[in-house]
Amino acid sequence: MRWPLGLHIVAVLLLAVATALTVLGLLWLILGQPRVQASGPLKPGDTYDAIKIALAVVAGVGGVVALVVAYRRQHLSEATELREYDKALIERFGAAAEQLGADRPAVRMAGAYAMARLADEWPQERQMCIDVLCGYLRMPHAPDPPTDEQVLASWQREREVRATVLGLMAAHLRDGAPASWQGYDLDFTGAVLDKADFRGARFTGGHVLFVKTLFAGHGTDQFVFDEADFADGAHVYFRLAEFRSGTVRFNRATFSGGWITFDGAHFTGARVNFRDAAFTRGEVPFESAEFSAGTIDFTGATFTGTTVNFGEHHLPSIYRTVPPARFSGGTVDFSQVADFSHPPRFGLQVLPSGLRLPSGTSISDLP
Repeated sequence: MRWPLGLHIVAVLLLAVATALTVLGLLWLILGQPRVQASGPLKPGDTYDAIKIALAVVAGVGGVVALVVAYRRQHLSEATELREYDKALIERFGAAAEQLGADRPAVRMAGAYAMARLADEWPQERQMCIDVLCGYLRMPHAPDPPTDEQVLASWQREREVRATVLGLMAAHLRDGAPASWQGYDLDFTGAVLDKADFRGARFTGGHVLFVKTLFAGHGTDQFVFDEADFADGAHVYFRLAEFRSGTVRFNRATFSGGWITFDGAHFTGARVNFRDAAFTRGEVPFESAEFSAGTIDFTGATFTGTTVNFGEHHLPSIYRTVPPARFSGGTVDFSQVADFSHPPRFGLQVLPSGLRLPSGTSISDLP
């Protein structure tokens, strides 16, 4: 709340008087509390000194008034500049959002860059800008290329726009980014993703949702999480996601904390590689996941501390049990792991078809 000018001046004057009296009192105490003795009638020189002191006091009061007025003028100017700056940011947000909704792919791509740039410069509303980019990726998109050539060209252009949005996000999740988006929420719920490169990204906090996301790659190595670090505090959900085709790579990724869940995910044709990945801490559940086609490759991976669970899981807080993973086809290959000192949990007595364990390891020996 802004004070009236008169009240502001009075408050400052009272503060100045209180300060002066405090200083004089301290000096009086330091000097040993000397007594002031009257020296008789005032002399002309004393009168002139009194007049000088009075004029100095008046000048001081005038200086205080001028200082208060200058301060309020500066404060008002700064507040006006801040409002104008916020207004400009809001206008830029509207323009970038409008570009993202344009018909032409090139304009949409420009809108993605504009929104990402705005997120960098507007930390107070960075999450809102990120939410808009995520919302764009959640818009309907055909997972498979159409047969009509004209429609195919449009589909391919939209594919590139989406790849650009994902590329901008990944760049901001790597160490050394000019403005880091690590720790912010990313919501890809229900999105259809065709390709993305999160190589070297660090997930350090927030909620990253790939819930019910369809990974429908066309070709090889469309989804790359190589050297990514899923650190303490991260919450990354691949819950109910479907890995339909192409390749998803977590090669040399580090699972060093947090919660990265694949529970309820469907692996129906993709090749998912965890080659040389390090599972050192945190939890990676695969409860209720279904492996019906494709390959999950853990060659060279080390399991030294992370709780990886393919078995059933009882949730006492809601009184239900999540069923174990189902191996009805495809291959889940642990046969070439580098370190199996903290093996995953399966809760099985019979080795299902498609599940390969290291030589000499019995499924009944695993928890």
